[in-house]
Amino acid sequence: MTSASVSLWEQCKDSLQRAVPAQPFNTWIRPVELVEYEPDTDSPSVTLGVPDDFHRTWVSRHYSDLLRETIAEIDGRSPEIHFQVLGPEAVLAKEPKRTSSPETIPTEPRPAPAPRPERGRPANARPATLNPTYTFDDFIEADCNRLARSAGLAVAERPGATSFNPFLIYGKVGLGKTHLAHAIGNLVAAAHPELNVLYLTSEAFTNCFVHAVQHNMLGEFASSFREIDVLIVDDIQFFSGKEKTQEQFFHLFNDLHQGGAQIVLCADRPPSEIKGVEERLLSRFRWGLSADVQPPDFETRIAILQRGANRHGLDLPFDVIEYIAANVTDNIRVLEGSLNRILASRRIDEAPLTLEAVQPLLSDVISTSKRRNPSATEIRDLVAEAYGMTVEQLIGKSRKRPIVDARHVAMHFCKQMTSLSLEAIGRRFGGRDHSTVIHACRAVQARIDTDPAFCVELDRLDRRLRPA
Repeated sequence: MTSASVSLWEQCKDSLQRAVPAQPFNTWIRPVELVEYEPDTDSPSVTLGVPDDFHRTWVSRHYSDLLRETIAEIDGRSPEIHFQVLGPEAVLAKEPKRTSSPETIPTEPRPAPAPRPERGRPANARPATLNPTYTFDDFIEADCNRLARSAGLAVAERPGATSFNPFLIYGKVGLGKTHLAHAIGNLVAAAHPELNVLYLTSEAFTNCFVHAVQHNMLGEFASSFREIDVLIVDDIQFFSGKEKTQEQFFHLFNDLHQGGAQIVLCADRPPSEIKGVEERLLSRFRWGLSADVQPPDFETRIAILQRGANRHGLDLPFDVIEYIAANVTDNIRVLEGSLNRILASRRIDEAPLTLEAVQPLLSDVISTSKRRNPSATEIRDLVAEAYGMTVEQLIGKSRKRPIVDARHVAMHFCKQMTSLSLEAIGRRFGGRDHSTVIHACRAVQARIDTDPAFCVELDRLDRRLRPA
């Protein structure tokens, strides 16, 4: 490879570092290396080396266009982009030393993992402590968790062999971190029965360490943990302030990582926001991949509730599912708890599960005293009734002015009163796209700005949709 090609790639990376936020740049772009550049052809070609198949898929899907545009800006021609899997060790060896802030790159050199010795699971192996109901098949994938789930699956399929080591999942309470951690452990245990898998919380680790100190068994403690092939530790933020526990975990982390074991961590915040934990330990948490899980959007909450209802054999009307999804917005555990409460009631009373029957059951979960926003279905029904037409006419293809005006009003209220995306709103109005919803909302706003009588009409509909 010519020095000009190397220089081109370095310029490209410098440009990308300014265009891409620090976390995704360090995770996805920094490990990519130039393998080959063929500029002297009618169609220039660039081959880029990546650590593994998952890395190749992610970069190809999300950054190919940006890579092509960046190279074209520097070289003057738009090349074809190809990817070649080199393996994590090859990329690590080829990556030049760089100076950077300790917020993004560990200040201590990252050791290359040594081969993990092959061994069968001993008869007295530590219990897996895994919840068998937490699997990837039962984990609803959506935009709020797609990176975490995809990376977790890659880790579970090839523990210790991807660049995601450690793999840290973070997010607020009740969003699926623990489910995903158990799913990784369950898949590893099923696909690699020769490996020792251990899931435990940071509190359990601390208790084991304290017990070992009290009974003069530190040697046995360290030895037993070093036999683990996949270590999953939940709630690592609770290591905060526990200096001796942190020191022990620091040495264990080093030994496991250098031995090729896979480490999976969960926390309620990113490493940079965990207080009371030594920087040398936090730097190791940042070695691999940190992926967040966000609160699920409305449609994901619908999917979670529908799957849960099917699993329990509950035949819930859609308006009941919409009611729960609209009012429980930021905690999957509360969604599942709502289903469990309905299920318990169902075993006592076989009465139909109507919205009116379900609301009192969930009164302490969903406050009935607060003003509840209507669902998209309720908005369509009421607007159609107010304008003297059927819902089929409202969402149909008619371009008659009264129907179009009513459709615009219904879309306007859906955008104002629900958490649906523009695409989701469009689908509820005959499969229209997001641009139609944007146009409808702008048309309604234009009338609000110029037509006082229309404002009175909207206010009357608003009071009917959201009674005090």
